[in-house]
This record gives sequence, C-alpha cells and structure tokens, in this order.
Amino acid sequence: MVKYKNSLVKVKSLYLFLILFANLSGFTRLSAQEYIVGGDFEYRPFSFIDKKGKASGVDVEILNVISLERNIDFSFQLSQWGDALINIKSGEIDIIAGIIFSEERAEFVDFTYPIHTEYYSIFVRENVHFEDVLNLNAYRLVVLKDDISIEKYLKPMGLYKNYLIANSFPDALAKIEQGVADYVIAPHFLGMQEVEENKYENIKIEGPPLLPSIYCMAVKKGDSLLLNILNQGILKLRDNGELLKLQSKWKVYERDDLKYSQLVKYIGIIILVVIIIVIFVFVWNLLLRAQIRKKTFSLKLKNHELCKSEEKFRIITENSSDVIWYLDSNFRTTYISPADERIRGYKAETVIGTYLWSILKPEGIELLKKANKERIALEKQGVKSVPVIYELEQICKDGSWIWIEATATPCYDENGEISGYHGVTRDISERKKTEEALVESELRLRISNAEKDKFFTIIAHDLKSPFNSIISYSDLLIKNVKKNNFQDLEKFSFIINNNSKKAMYLLSSLMDWVLSQTGRLEFNPESFDIYDVFVENVLLFEDVANEKSISIKIMTEAQLFVYADKRMVHAILRNLMSNAIKFTDKGGSIEISTKIKQGRVIIGLSDTGIGLSAETIEKLFTSDVETGIPKRDNDPGNGLGLIICQEFIEMHQEKIWVESELEKGTVFYFTIPYKFN
Repeated sequence: MVKYKNSLVKVKSLYLFLILFANLSGFTRLSAQEYIVGGDFEYRPFSFIDKKGKASGVDVEILNVISLERNIDFSFQLSQWGDALINIKSGEIDIIAGIIFSEERAEFVDFTYPIHTEYYSIFVRENVHFEDVLNLNAYRLVVLKDDISIEKYLKPMGLYKNYLIANSFPDALAKIEQGVADYVIAPHFLGMQEVEENKYENIKIEGPPLLPSIYCMAVKKGDSLLLNILNQGILKLRDNGELLKLQSKWKVYERDDLKYSQLVKYIGIIILVVIIIVIFVFVWNLLLRAQIRKKTFSLKLKNHELCKSEEKFRIITENSSDVIWYLDSNFRTTYISPADERIRGYKAETVIGTYLWSILKPEGIELLKKANKERIALEKQGVKSVPVIYELEQICKDGSWIWIEATATPCYDENGEISGYHGVTRDISERKKTEEALVESELRLRISNAEKDKFFTIIAHDLKSPFNSIISYSDLLIKNVKKNNFQDLEKFSFIINNNSKKAMYLLSSLMDWVLSQTGRLEFNPESFDIYDVFVENVLLFEDVANEKSISIKIMTEAQLFVYADKRMVHAILRNLMSNAIKFTDKGGSIEISTKIKQGRVIIGLSDTGIGLSAETIEKLFTSDVETGIPKRDNDPGNGLGLIICQEFIEMHQEKIWVESELEKGTVFYFTIPYKFN
C-alpha cells in the first residue's frame, strides 16, 4: 500500500512537471509569435481607428500593456463588427477585443475575464411617441450586423422586422438623428458618449435598462494558452489598479449597480441582512400576533366603513356633472374626475401630470397669477386663503373653447404651507352665451331706442314746417274767401297742396321705417314691368318738377321685367326722386336708366344737382342725424329716406351705392333681381 502511494506521488510530480514544461514551451512560442487582433473599427472608447489610421481605445491599450509585459507582438486589424466575428470564426484573427459575452458566441470563441459591464438602453428620435417596448413595433429599428441584441432581445420581442443595418454604432445614431431610422438598442455608456460628442439634439433615452452585458476579450475556440496569458494580464492590471487607470483615462466608468464584484458583495450583504431580519421578524411576529388578532376585527370594520365611504365618493365623483380636481402646489393636475372627459373630451390619464396653464387662455393665466400673488401677500400678513370662484375659458380636445366656473380651495400641510388646491369646475358656456346675448340685445335695444328717439324728433320737426304752412295759408284762404278776394286763391291752394304732399311723404316714410323696424313689413316679391313703376313715379313728381323747370327722362324701354317687392321698389324710387328734385336747381334734369348685368337690373337715377362730398357720402346710409346733407328748399334733409332705401334693398339681398361730384350732380345706383322670360 505504501509503495502504491509513493508511485502515485511520483506520477503526479511527473505530470505537474510536464504541464510546467508545456506552459514554458508555449510561452516561448507566444513570445516569439505575432498575433492578429480584430474588433470594431468604430466602437469608441473601446476600439477604433484614430485620425492617424492607428488602432486606439482602452482595449487596444490593455493589449499593448500585456504585450510589453509578456513580450508578445499584437497586430491590429480592426474592421466592421460583422466582419470581425467572421474573421475570428475562420481563424484569420487570433483575438477579438471588446466583445459581449453570450452563450451563442461561446460556441466558437473562449472569453477572458470580464473587463467592463454595462446595460443596453433604448435610444429614440425626439418625436417618437414611446409608451412601452411593445409600441416600438410601429417604428423603424437600426441595428449592427450580428449584434448580440438581435438574438437576445430584438427577435424574442418581435422587434426585428422593420429594420435597417448600419455599418457602425456611430452610423446607427447618425441615421436616427437624420430621421432615416427611429430607434436603436445599444450599450448605454457608448450611446451617451456618442450623443454628447456629436451634440445630437434629436436623440433621447426611453424605457428601462435592458440586457445586462459583460464586456470581455475572446480568443479562438480551444486556444487555452493564449486565453491564459490574456487572463493573467487582465488580473494583474486589475490587481495593481492599472485597469482602473486606463478606464478612467478613456472615461469608462462602470455603474455601481452593474459591477460584478460589488454585485456579489451586495448580494452577500443582502442575504445576511435578510436572515437577520427574518429571525427578528419571526420573534417579533410571535410577540405581536396576539395583539394583531385583537385589532384585526376592529380594522376590518373600519376598513369596511372606509370602503363604503370611498365607494360613495367614487360614485358621486364619477357621476357628477361637475368636474372634481386636485392640483399640487405647482398647479400640476394630480387628479381629475370623468366629467372632464364628458365636457372637454380629454381622458383623465392625458390630463393628469399636465400644468393648469396649458389649458387656459393668456388672459386667464394672467388672472390666476395675479390672484396667486395677492394670496401670497395676504398669507404673509397672516390671512388664510378662502375658496375663490373664477370664470375662465378652457380648451377642449376638438380645439374649441368653453367657459367654466371654477371654485378653488387651497390645501395646507402640517407646517401650514399650501400643498395644493382642490375644487370643482362647472361648464357655464350656455350661461355665458345667454349673458352675452342679453348684453348684446340690451345694447341693440338702447341703440334702437336712441335712433327711434332721434327719428321721431326729426319727423316731428319736419312735419311741423309743412303743417304750419298748411295752417297759415288755409287761414289766409278762409279770410280771402270771406272778403270775396279770389285773387290769390290758386296760389294758396297750390302751397297747401304742395305742403300736404310733403307731410304725406314724411308720414309714408315714417310708416315704412316703423314697419321695417318692428318686423311687420312683409316681403312679397313678384314679377312686374319696372318701366311702369318709373312712369308712375314720374307722374307723381311731375308738378313739383315743373315748378322748378326740371325735366325727368326715362332712358329705358318697356317690357323690362324684374322679380321684387313692388311696394318697396315704389318707396325706393319715391325717396330717390324726391331727393333728386330737392337738390337740383331750376332748369336742371333727372334721368332714370337701366342696365342688365349677371342676372340683375342695375337702376341708376342721376341728377344735375349740387353733388355730395366724400365725407357726406360716407354718412348717407347711417342713422347719424348730422349727415352733412345741405339744406334745400327749407328742408333740412333728415336722411330717413335713404336709410329706408337701404333696408328695402338689403331685404332683396341687393346693393345700393352713390357716385357724386360737388357742383356736377349725383347718381344713385341700386340693383334688383332680373326676371328672365
């Protein structure tokens, strides 16, 4: 038995000697051999080609340190990442720098000890609407060929469908910045470094960290001697602190929650703490279990009452026609009831988290800010805030605005500081419309009453003159008849008749205006020959025109049919001809002309009178008493006739206008619908 043990010891010693000899022989071979290192040519700061065309980066410097210590020559042939993986498989390169560990890759390479750990993050374009990882299906992905995230994350999540391939990681981020692609899933540290270095403004990080990744180096599968050399070099650099210095130089910092050693340490501490807590809880649980049983029933009762109360509140809140809301101290919405969606169309989850200012008009914002300043000033004086009612305009989902009445009440914390606001909002749009309609109606009524007062004053004044004349000359007529003096009877009779007609015109105009203002004037269009209306009005004013030797000509032919209210057309022509005769000197002329254009008859009534100034023309069709029309024939020219003309023409949905020059005459034009045969 002793001999057997001695023989076994000798065999083991021989075996160890052979292994030592093999290692020394291998080291001699390595020290004399040049090894080719591959990797990504643009993977800052781990490996990349610098501006001088040389391989650079933290992985390159680590290998250079190992090369000096072990007398090994490394030749760097950095390329695109997909080509680097192909080259390590085919044996064209011996080492690949900066590779992420995966079980799939372990089938064709052997990994060194970890050098760096990192999480992947989702880098998206600024206008990409991110809710969760699943909604990324709607956007275009950019990936590196043979990237580990394809097999480990993109394909299992169904994201590897709408994609394009980039030559390098910087190229991928550039495509997102340019809008060619929408997002990339890449190492957090590398992505942030590229974004900061290139000052990308349209790229942001969304979602949680993904894919915890362990960075290593790798050698060809089965090359254990080279793997051993690299591992010893990495361990030595880590132990003497050189690895940390190199990483600091290249600004490669591991997140504390991802470091392997700290992770193991934390797990051990957590397990120990958990064991202690479990023991403490177990003992504590035994001591308190009896007390808990006693209080359980009481708590259940209170909880039941609380649930009933909360249910009542929920039912009231959800079915209330008013909006119930809460704001924090920064005026950001923390709760809003379903009534807001019924009133404005926004879902609660869309509104919660938004600021109050985003749904108000500028004047509303200013009102609230001013009220807030006043509240702060009062609180400094020791005056507590009370509920306040505001009337504001809020925007709806369809872009419209509604009026709301908001009752706001401040909430205070234990220190007496305002921690937020709660209140109720009510839609008062219909009430506002009613109030505005009442104000507008009241304004129109005031204007209408003022106009009526002015017109009645004018009519009373204008009627006074002809009636005074009628009374005076009728008295003279009676006296002369009594004296059998018939010499001036014809003259007096003519004056009485003329003034009676003037009064009749005024009364007729007043009646037409009153009917139009009260809505009792019926609009009855019919087909008739406008020529007949011209003739009737010429005959009506023939005596008055002959008195001033004014000729009236109708410059149109018969059988010109129109479709209009005949009574209103008579009134329009009567007023225009009365004005034309009034403002035309003796020996002048008046012409009535027509023209058919675009389905309408344009009627023009021109005179050779005194004309009108531009300032007077602007006031002709207004209710302003001071129209600026000069007095003629002891008639102040109240302008009522022209207002009636305009209203009657507008009832036909037609137009009236005037052209005039001082001392050259005036032409009034108006249109009425033409009746086609």
